Amino acid sequence: MNCARVRELLLELPDAAVPSVDRPGVEAHLAACPDCQRLHDTLMRVDRGLSQHLRAPALDAGFRARLNARLALDRRHVWADWLPAAVHFTSCGVATVVCVAMLPDQAGLVMAAAAGITVVSHFLLTTAHSALDAAGD
Repeated sequence: MNCARVRELLLELPDAAVPSVDRPGVEAHLAACPDCQRLHDTLMRVDRGLSQHLRAPALDAGFRARLNARLALDRRHVWADWLPAAVHFTSCGVATVVCVAMLPDQAGLVMAAAAGITVVSHFLLTTAHSALDAAGD
């Protein structure tokens, strides 16, 4: 295991804990590399110091219910953000299929029409989405 991978594992994991699958390689590397060993020791000292001085706040009984309600609200916002893109994609696909059906031998015209419809529908949907956002604020 190389220094870059060991440092990545040490920095991204809490408490400088290393997954058991990587532990033998990391331990062997730390035994042979003083720089990585110093980083590991420093991370452990920082973790111990933070653990001594920072305590998790006491949470009241309704915290979990409020958190779940907030997460549910956030999921609805994601759906609202995603919906205009789905409508745009679908309308552009339908418009392109209609153009191909009406003009089967006019590839250039179909592409121009599809591009024009895409730009116009994107503008309309973006405007509608912005108006809905402004109304929600």
